[in-house]
Amino acid sequence: MTMQGWVSVYIASGEWWPDPVLRNRHADSVIYDSHFLQAVNAVILSDPEQPIGEITDVFAVLSTLPGYRAFYKTSIGALDRVRRVTGFTYRRLYRMCGERDQERRVIFSRVLTAIPLRCIVSVDKRHKNVADMRRRRGRWLREMGYDCLSRAENIMFRTSTMMALSYETGVIHCVTTPRPPAQNSDDWLMFLGGLLPTMNEFVPGLPWALQPETCVLLDDNAPIHSAEADAWITAASIFPLRLPPYSPNFQPIEEVFTGLSSFLTTTHHAFPGEPDALRHALGISALTAENIGTKFEHCPMEAVRNMPELAGLGWAVERGIGAVSKFMPPAIPPA
Repeated sequence: MTMQGWVSVYIASGEWWPDPVLRNRHADSVIYDSHFLQAVNAVILSDPEQPIGEITDVFAVLSTLPGYRAFYKTSIGALDRVRRVTGFTYRRLYRMCGERDQERRVIFSRVLTAIPLRCIVSVDKRHKNVADMRRRRGRWLREMGYDCLSRAENIMFRTSTMMALSYETGVIHCVTTPRPPAQNSDDWLMFLGGLLPTMNEFVPGLPWALQPETCVLLDDNAPIHSAEADAWITAASIFPLRLPPYSPNFQPIEEVFTGLSSFLTTTHHAFPGEPDALRHALGISALTAENIGTKFEHCPMEAVRNMPELAGLGWAVERGIGAVSKFMPPAIPPA
């Protein structure tokens, strides 16, 4: 509770404690409100997407639950405390969301395996939020835990990188800018303005084996992907392919961003005097087409794992899919 909250309670009731009976247990704290935690638990079990969206949307949902108080601090830390107390981690929530949308993942997998990798352009964005970087220092005794972290002396700027990759040529478009408070649909449109002219047109009715390379745009369901941007992609004769919800394993660029992030962190500690722009330029230039191609090859493997007819019917029953879907990958793309 903030100091302003304590003062407000004192002015209203003459007591420093919102609940004089519980006193220093801080009954106003979210982790001690059993009714509120039970309500949060019920919401998560019924709709696991609710607690992993935008923070303002999450608190809008929480404010409708019994036990919610208006002076709860709206922060990531408060949400993390709620999740930990209720026993749900981010990993568990994402797994629950993926299991709920498993039928869509199966259908998407069949479509993805029908498209040649050379036709796909993988697009995504990644924030590098390292304003408070920490690193391990010194040594520790054998077989003893070591968790001593110290603040890095040189702070790296927060940046946002939008990147587009292809199977054969590697990086075909990339934009890195200082991270704004939040990216919007205008940023996505400006990125498309530089990407779409480098792609080839999709030919309706032509078999996938005869389609030109880089004619399919694979992206996620981010809110900044507006209807105007989708219309622009379609007008440019590009085939749009959207990932199922909470399915980053189908996106080749995710592994590439992980490697780039590791490179930036390592060079930041090893060469603290170098400018951040140089680190980003070196990191992106080190992304070779051969290395990126191996990331693309992982996606069909993930797709096969989600196809009951290839991975086995026991896999489908285990995940609650039920009967095998009748949808099969199209030999000829839709007109």
